[in-house]
Amino acid sequence: MSAALKSTDQDTVVAMHWFRKGLRVHDNPALLHALAITKDTSGPIYPVYIVDPNCYQLLKCSVLRARFLLECISDLDKSLRERGSRLYVATGDPLEVLPELWKEWGVTHVTHEADETGEPYAVARDEGVRSVAKKNGVQVMEFRSETLRPLGNVPGGYVANVGGAVNSVPSTMSSFQGLLGRIDGGNIPLPLDAPTKEEFPQLSDDDDSNKYLPLEHPSDCEDASLTGIVKGGETLALAQLQSTVTARPDWTASFEKPKTSCTEVSTPSTTVLSPYLSLGCLSPRKAWHAVADANRKASSKVNKTKPPVSLHGQLLWRDFNNLIAHSANAQSPGSWGRMQDNPYCRNVPWSSDPKLLKAWKDGKTGFPWIDACMAQLRTEGWIHHLGRHAVACFLTRGDLWQSWEMGADHFEGELLDADYALNNFNWLWLSCSGFFYQYFRCYSPVAFQKKNDVNGNYIRKWVPELAGLPAKYIYEPWKAPSSVLNAAGIKLGDNYPNPIVDHAFVSKENMSKMSLAYDMHKDGEKQEGSKKAAATSSKNKSSDPAKKKQKQMTLK
Repeated sequence: MSAALKSTDQDTVVAMHWFRKGLRVHDNPALLHALAITKDTSGPIYPVYIVDPNCYQLLKCSVLRARFLLECISDLDKSLRERGSRLYVATGDPLEVLPELWKEWGVTHVTHEADETGEPYAVARDEGVRSVAKKNGVQVMEFRSETLRPLGNVPGGYVANVGGAVNSVPSTMSSFQGLLGRIDGGNIPLPLDAPTKEEFPQLSDDDDSNKYLPLEHPSDCEDASLTGIVKGGETLALAQLQSTVTARPDWTASFEKPKTSCTEVSTPSTTVLSPYLSLGCLSPRKAWHAVADANRKASSKVNKTKPPVSLHGQLLWRDFNNLIAHSANAQSPGSWGRMQDNPYCRNVPWSSDPKLLKAWKDGKTGFPWIDACMAQLRTEGWIHHLGRHAVACFLTRGDLWQSWEMGADHFEGELLDADYALNNFNWLWLSCSGFFYQYFRCYSPVAFQKKNDVNGNYIRKWVPELAGLPAKYIYEPWKAPSSVLNAAGIKLGDNYPNPIVDHAFVSKENMSKMSLAYDMHKDGEKQEGSKKAAATSSKNKSSDPAKKKQKQMTLK
């Protein structure tokens, strides 16, 4: 370590900014504070990222998601080097790695972005780090910048504005919007500028800390078939924001999530900013104000949309989901992401069939649209929200009757935009375990997409073994005559599976199961609507949810 970087004055502040999420230099209050406290004493600052193998093993992190993270880390290092600094990347348990670095560098202060959702891994990690820091005489400071506003019982926080009671937070989007409107008139704080090169203490030319380097991509990350829908990093996040939002004011102002297309096979019909928001490459406040600026510049002839379906609405859904996760874990630690003891989840007696779960994960269900969605997930780490809705419904209440927890775990490992709060909220919603109770409205794995993509182009791309089928049979190959199957080179049960369930039968059977589950747990209801659902379920058949606007949508 260069002598120029070591502190020899006991009064010198030696700061470490610990990147966890929040992999950006713009709108990063924790990083800016680290720079501010070192300025007066001309002390150094060490930007650090720690890869904890236990964390990524716990998350069952896919190759695509690991590669996306590495791209984010590499881009962050580049941004810091442009400012005369760099990113120090270490591997190991933070409780072991951090004290070693503090001792080596003489660190006095650590800043980082707060994790407010109460995710079990993060809670245990942060409690441990605070304890170790206290023993080492290191001051740890956390800053809230993962959401538009703080979640907790702090100034400007959502919980603070419901009297500090975590069990009194809004449980519907409309009531959440009402709460937001009461906080500073609904105004969202402006994002902070990225620090300049002049604000960073410059590294010495003879810095020899080369044991802390950006990670090399593992060889399995180079699989050419795994393309990823976007590449990682703050630089590309800001470019994506510019090209999809800023450069298209009329499109931005008229954006309506339910009307976006799930049939695109090349360019997505949404912003695809969600992967960048999930790792904090893009600040939600930066995104919010970019949308606001575009709305102001839009033509007066444009029919401007409003939350919850607008782009602003997608960011509000994100905060709302995070607030619910915060509330659930505050009431019952670690309950968000599981059925047991979750104050927002209805207990449903799901089945457990490893073969059905594997067929769903592998895209081998025999239902081409479902299989196509799962193939896109595996290859690109992303699916349009309607595709996510369909495969989630299919796994749970629609067809396979498997627990939403299993689906959420799989999505957490595969999605580039995997987010602890949003992912679990969506699975609760789609399985009708929480927040949405019209369980009689079931996605058909055939009819829904067939109306939107008559020729089956999406299936032809993602399930190429079916590409030779005529449009008439592309969604239901089991109905095709043997002559048609032979001409297309398809042998059902061999190179493409037969349907693993009879949708018409199991969907009705599952509605009856849901009705019984609802009747058993009426006393524990937290939301309205289940009584109406139970009363009307017997009068409804499996239907197309698109007939009634699905408003549970997050930025995808």
